[in-house]
Amino acid sequence: MNAPFAALRMAEVSSYQESGALPAIDAALFEGAPRRGAILVVEDRDDVRQGLAQLLELHGYLVFDAADGTHALEYLRSDPGSIALILLDLLLPEPMSGRDLRGHQLSDPQTAGIPTVIISACEPDLRGRAQLRPEAWLEKPFRFEVLLKVVKRYVTPERGGLIDS
Repeated sequence: MNAPFAALRMAEVSSYQESGALPAIDAALFEGAPRRGAILVVEDRDDVRQGLAQLLELHGYLVFDAADGTHALEYLRSDPGSIALILLDLLLPEPMSGRDLRGHQLSDPQTAGIPTVIISACEPDLRGRAQLRPEAWLEKPFRFEVLLKVVKRYVTPERGGLIDS
C-alpha cells in the first residue's frame, strides 16, 4: 500500500486528527484478507525482540527475527514469499538502519508489497514518515494488545495459539 499518511502512531491517532496534521485513517489501508506467512520482527534490543516473538508465537503466529538490518534483508531476499508482515524498529545498529532497510524493501519489487509496521521510539517529521510508507506506526512503548490488533489485519495465525486472541 502506498498511502502517504499511513504512518500514524496508532496510540496517538486521535490527537493527530484533532490537530488537523493528518487525515483520518482510510479504510482502504486495511483492505484485503490477512495473509499467511511469517512475521519478521526487526529489533536490535534482545529483550524486546524476543518478547515480541514469544508473545506472537503464543498467539499462533510464525515468527522470524533479526537483530539488525543486514540479517533482516537476508531473510527478505532469501524467501520474500514466506514473509507476511514486517515489524520494523528504525533505530538499528550500523551498517543498516531501519530506514535503510525499508528503502531496500521498497526498491525491490519482490518485497515492496510486504506490509510493514514501524515500531519505534524515534519520531521523524511528517515528510520522513511519508517516505517510509508503512501500513501503521506504533510508538514505543505500546501495549501488546494494540500491536496484536494491527497484526491481525495483515496476518493469519499459522496454528491455534496457546492464548486466545
